[in-house]
Amino acid sequence: MKLNFAMIGGGGGFIGNVHRTGATIDNKARLVAGCFSRNEDRNKEYAELWDVSPERTYKDYKELIISESKRDDKVDFIVIVTPNITHYEIAKMCLEYDFDIVCDKPVTIKLEDSLELKKMEEKKDKLFGVT
Repeated sequence: MKLNFAMIGGGGGFIGNVHRTGATIDNKARLVAGCFSRNEDRNKEYAELWDVSPERTYKDYKELIISESKRDDKVDFIVIVTPNITHYEIAKMCLEYDFDIVCDKPVTIKLEDSLELKKMEEKKDKLFGVT
């Protein structure tokens, strides 16, 4: 069985393709949803390039998290590859909606934010990987 994942960020930068390739290299996971860029054209361009359907290409991370949480076939985990300063707010929302996470480093800018996410992850019994 393959795991399905979403990616937030990664459209237009080097690191997005690195994470996508790393997650799929063993053929045990597939990218099925994402918000790859805040730029609408770039977001659509990367969705098409990476074979993500328009139905699961979201305009922002909030729409992705909320919409995926309601799907019967929701993603198994979410990869966060956005600018460092945004990791905390995105990871927090992912945990609030019960998603496992893979986050590019650093997890947060402030230690106290990382500690808060750690407590949430433990309380919710979620997986939280840092690359």
